[in-house]
Amino acid sequence: MMMIGAMLFIPIITALLCFMMQKKRAVELVNLSGAAALCIAAVSPLKAALSAPLYFMGNTFFLDALSAYFMGIIVIISLLTAIYSIDYMGQEFREGLVSIREIRIYYALMHLFVFTMLLAAASNNIAIFWIAIEGTTLVSALLVGFYKNRQSIEAAWKYIILCTVSITFALLGIFIIYYASVVTLGGHGTMNWTELRDIAEKLNPATVKLAFIFILLGYGAKAGIAPVHNWLPDAHSQAPTPISALLSGVLLKCAFLGILRYVIIVNKAAGPLYSEHLLLFFGLLSMGLATAFILMQNNYKRLLAYSSIEHIGIIAVGIGIGGFWGIYGSLLHVLNHAVVKTLLFFTTGRVRLKYHSTKIDKVKGAIEALPVSGTVMLLAALAIAGAPPFNIFLSEFTIMKAAVDSGSWITFTLFIVFATVIFGAIVYHFGKMTFGKSEKSRDIEWNRISTYVIIIMAVVMLTLGIHLPSFLDSTLKSSVNIVMGGR
Repeated sequence: MMMIGAMLFIPIITALLCFMMQKKRAVELVNLSGAAALCIAAVSPLKAALSAPLYFMGNTFFLDALSAYFMGIIVIISLLTAIYSIDYMGQEFREGLVSIREIRIYYALMHLFVFTMLLAAASNNIAIFWIAIEGTTLVSALLVGFYKNRQSIEAAWKYIILCTVSITFALLGIFIIYYASVVTLGGHGTMNWTELRDIAEKLNPATVKLAFIFILLGYGAKAGIAPVHNWLPDAHSQAPTPISALLSGVLLKCAFLGILRYVIIVNKAAGPLYSEHLLLFFGLLSMGLATAFILMQNNYKRLLAYSSIEHIGIIAVGIGIGGFWGIYGSLLHVLNHAVVKTLLFFTTGRVRLKYHSTKIDKVKGAIEALPVSGTVMLLAALAIAGAPPFNIFLSEFTIMKAAVDSGSWITFTLFIVFATVIFGAIVYHFGKMTFGKSEKSRDIEWNRISTYVIIIMAVVMLTLGIHLPSFLDSTLKSSVNIVMGGR
């Protein structure tokens, strides 16, 4: 069980060492070593949690198949981001955009950010989970405002204010849930999720429904669910590109994990229809709102932010449809979106460094100027738009299958309409960026370690669209069982 503690402490130690180092190469080495050590330390507990829940520090922290699935995504994406950051921040350092002190701060904050997300995923105590999610806000806000210009500072303050105010509603939901447990247990309430799950059938349904409204509003804001999504486009567009990848690839999913935990409780206490109707409504609202903004967008980082809102909506729709395949498709989409969106931020990060602009109209002929990154960027754009045979198509198709099986024809129709319009808009925007004659010289990309990260992720993106490994399928099935009320 100490391996769970190691997973939580490694990012803290890495952050401290990164801040203490005085030379750029030493900081990069510590960054890479810490991320690799985290991956190694994670293998044993995550594998063990698939068979039986693991507990640490009594019942304060635990891993079951569901949290292990989310934590595995966090660990992998953080390693890829740590590798990619070496090239990205290195070029900004060479161009004089950041100093060695800012490099140290960047890596220290990045690993602290990873720690807060791991803490959230491993928390059994719902109050500690809330603290961890608030911690992600405070740490990542410093990264959103990293460049200290007017736009980034404004985005950071907007992020802090909106998410802190929203998550206060989640705190109110926690109080209400705790109150319900006090009434049920006769004066001895509990804040451990596993214990709340075990007594959920005895909790007052009306009280639990009220609590879920506040939880959905609070954690939904952090997850980027409309209409409480406003911080997300500004934060994604102003943060350093590797941090944008972490924000979109894993942070939104951490907040959604909190919603999932309460979905399990409310479904046991009041039946599934209540949570399903709410998630369907807000999921489709997120997709519809994202459709409008993606159509009119001229900033590719903001476009990717609105795309994240769309895909969080898709995840919510899958859980809202319910049933085995709805939940299975939704959880698979969590992984697929993390892979593709991270890849898109990595490739567009290369584009930003090459063209020194995030405006779509300022980028022409990316494939000519950046043969590897430009080509993979176009493939990832097709994937995020839902084109076969990429992985996003598979999870979206699974969710649509669940909608048809359950007779949710309105949901199915709206899903198809939104997805079709967004497909056309994304292909149009990224087509303008990748094709045409470039005024920039061609880069030789094979001397960069991040090039190989991009290629590996592209292979994974295609492979997951064609074949699901047996270990991933079994992990998903175990996670679906937990969401459906099992253990």
